[in-house]
Amino acid sequence: MLDYDFLILSPNEFEKLSRDILQKKLSTHIESFTSGRDAGIDLRYATDKKGTSIIQAKRLKDYATLLSNLKKEVSKVRKVNPKCYIITTSVGLTPKNKDEIVSLFDPFIKSTSDIYGRDDINNLLGIYQDVERKYYKLWLSSTNILGKILHSKIYNQSSFEINEIKDQAKLFVQNDSFNRALKILKQNHYVIISGIPGIGKTTLARTLVLYLLKTEFDEFVYLADSINEGYEIFDDEKRQIFFFDDFLGRVRFEAQDEINVDAKIIKFIEKVKKSHNKVLIFATREYILNQARNTFETFEISNISIAKCILDLASYTRIIRAQIIYNHLFFAGIPYSHLQNLLENKNYLRLVNHRNYNPRVIETVINRRIWEHIEPNEFVNSFKAFFDNPESVWLYAFENSLDRFSQYALLVLVSAGTPILIKDFDQALQSFFSKSAYKFMISYDSIKFNRSLRELENTFINTQKDSYNEIVIEFQNPSIQDFLINYLREKEDLVHSLLVSANFTDQFFTIFTSSSNTITSRHVPLSSRNIETAITQVVKEFSNLRPSKVYRINKKNSNDFFWSRSTSFKYSFLLKIWNEFKDKSELAKTFVYEKFQEQIYLCEVSQSEQNSYITLLEHLDLKRLQFDEMELVDTFFKYIVWIDNYDVFVELSGIFPDSYKTFIGTPKFGENVEKVVRQETTNLEDQDISDMIEKIKTLENRFGLDFEKTLTELRVKESDYNDYLDSQSDSAIDEIRDNDNDRGLTEWQENQIIEQIFNSFIEE
Repeated sequence: MLDYDFLILSPNEFEKLSRDILQKKLSTHIESFTSGRDAGIDLRYATDKKGTSIIQAKRLKDYATLLSNLKKEVSKVRKVNPKCYIITTSVGLTPKNKDEIVSLFDPFIKSTSDIYGRDDINNLLGIYQDVERKYYKLWLSSTNILGKILHSKIYNQSSFEINEIKDQAKLFVQNDSFNRALKILKQNHYVIISGIPGIGKTTLARTLVLYLLKTEFDEFVYLADSINEGYEIFDDEKRQIFFFDDFLGRVRFEAQDEINVDAKIIKFIEKVKKSHNKVLIFATREYILNQARNTFETFEISNISIAKCILDLASYTRIIRAQIIYNHLFFAGIPYSHLQNLLENKNYLRLVNHRNYNPRVIETVINRRIWEHIEPNEFVNSFKAFFDNPESVWLYAFENSLDRFSQYALLVLVSAGTPILIKDFDQALQSFFSKSAYKFMISYDSIKFNRSLRELENTFINTQKDSYNEIVIEFQNPSIQDFLINYLREKEDLVHSLLVSANFTDQFFTIFTSSSNTITSRHVPLSSRNIETAITQVVKEFSNLRPSKVYRINKKNSNDFFWSRSTSFKYSFLLKIWNEFKDKSELAKTFVYEKFQEQIYLCEVSQSEQNSYITLLEHLDLKRLQFDEMELVDTFFKYIVWIDNYDVFVELSGIFPDSYKTFIGTPKFGENVEKVVRQETTNLEDQDISDMIEKIKTLENRFGLDFEKTLTELRVKESDYNDYLDSQSDSAIDEIRDNDNDRGLTEWQENQIIEQIFNSFIEE
């Protein structure tokens, strides 16, 4: 008989297990409810029209605690007055215990068979093995499995401690990565679990080992230091699992560290693949795998990545994120006073939705026991601060594992911002190393550049190619950008080197700020010296500077897309210079006036550039500029090609009221508005009709124009489109009731489930 310890599950997980096992036992659908102050109801089902049965799931340590807890439930149950009351509990029960509980809830518990203790649930799991397989977290720490491990031949046991397995099992949250890795393992007999630091690679690997020991393998070999150990212990007759954690990090990719290490690993992989009773599990950080492929040609030729399972944060849905946080907090024994701060105003969403979410950061918070040093109302803010500055995830990898060329490449990248075309990144790096080679003793060449990209790919950066083979680079995770920004603080000389080599507009303003009062996790304050450096470089290179960031444009009715860089940026760039440096440097102020005077008459169609142009007119002293008001208004008017441009044009009424009023009274103004409206309403997409109606009504009110005919036509089209949408809404939509597969849920559904998870903290 199975003998699972259900305390390995959190209250929320135990409730889900109770639901699934009783759905099988009772052959009926059981409703789940948000956890917390539940009026005595965790689960519910209707047997017939005469009444409803309710179920309470009690995850508790012993019978005394269970009985005390149940006594508090009696009044709630009497108030609900169910047809039947059922209890599931993690506590083992004697016949006497069950009789006592039946008496307590008379007449709602019909018999002792409506009380499911630990032994009963284990028995049902033995019958309904599909439910048992679904909850593989249970057998991660079961006495049966751990006993098998202890009695199996396990080498290097010190690296795979039983207590550590049990502790990790409590925190483990089931997700798609397990099934993906298992599928790869079955297809290839080996798998490389790769990903960013802190994502849970070793935990997944150990979970796979436990599963394999439970099912079909007898012997586990932990390769502590070298692949040579695998050769020594390899036995053709035995069903063996080999696990090499951080297998490439141990040899540090230096050829002299271990002779022919690459060939030995490839040969061992081939040996395992040919065997019918062997599997091999590797775990490595993605950038280390890339370094190895750069260093060892054999890895590239043999394409060992064919069996790679990459763990990334994108595979962690919001519900999985929530469960990971919840499990860490629940099993850490954090005081309820601090957890209340998490529940207030749904503060937990600030952690679940954080852009720098990472399991290792959560582990850091728990290991430091921050709740022992802060007031309860500071708990969430203190927790969030670790996400804001994710040093615990990236510092070691950045300083100790990366080539110095790659370190500086990342710092140049964070200054330029992403996404950036690979050719522009290349140009920025060339400029950086040409200006700073004497300081860092590193020269640039294309071989180093390409090698660095391969090293950083999939851990620190991602690359993406458009339909025309143009490649852009982005940070693999926002937390990397935040780490690098924090890393640059207080490093004045390094910031100086980045500024003197800057050859893109974004390198001055993406992360740098001249203000000491607006320091955030995403800005690096400039010293007085570096403010002067930035201004000098801007003035010197202004005519050669251009934006580095690009954006994606999708082709209509096609899957094709391309990367585009804004060619309209001069006014916005001048405005940034003005906002950042006007109070810091007279040179900067004079420079802005000089360059704006050169382009005093608008020469941009872009609405954002027109907005920047208007803002400059509002903030600059117009007496220092030479222009003709009417010509300025007329020139602006010539660049109106979209209805949205009128939203900017109207701002001139506050700057040049007389000239503006005179101009909009001319015939050509009304003719132009009609032309623009006609142009935008031709071939208008159905989903944009409603928005266009509002825009045209605004034009009518703003300028006293009449577009009633056009509006009537649009309203007819809008009505037809709404009728179409209504007809589509009648299509059958499958009801999502199994929350274990949370892909495709609406945001509302996700929030309900997340609320249910965290409300399990509420004391009854």
